[in-house]
Amino acid sequence: MKQYTKQHGITILSLILALPTAYFICISILKYAMGIDAPFDSIAPLLERMGIKETVGWNINLLILFGPIVAFLLTVFQVLKIDWQLSKEQFLFHFTIKKRWFPLLVIAFSLSLLAFLTIYMIGENCT
Repeated sequence: MKQYTKQHGITILSLILALPTAYFICISILKYAMGIDAPFDSIAPLLERMGIKETVGWNINLLILFGPIVAFLLTVFQVLKIDWQLSKEQFLFHFTIKKRWFPLLVIAFSLSLLAFLTIYMIGENCT
């Protein structure tokens, strides 16, 4: 039987932080790119009550914008090991990535969400 450690809990928390952004992106693509209104229209009243129409503040916008960033930061420190050595002649950095698949998948998921949000921001504001 597999035991769950503190790292598993942090990885699961990171995934939970990234899921609202993924859900919001999916329902927005369904509505605005594919013309399927039902998922977005069913959640719109809840999102409006949580502050999605307001400016960024202490509302759901913070979770959608910063959830993937926090998820990335929480999981990257589980798999990345940085060693350095200082001497008079050289300054050495050694980066090691541990082969832990679940945190690596959460990192890839968070980075893809951040890339999508960045592309959206550039496309929306550079017209």
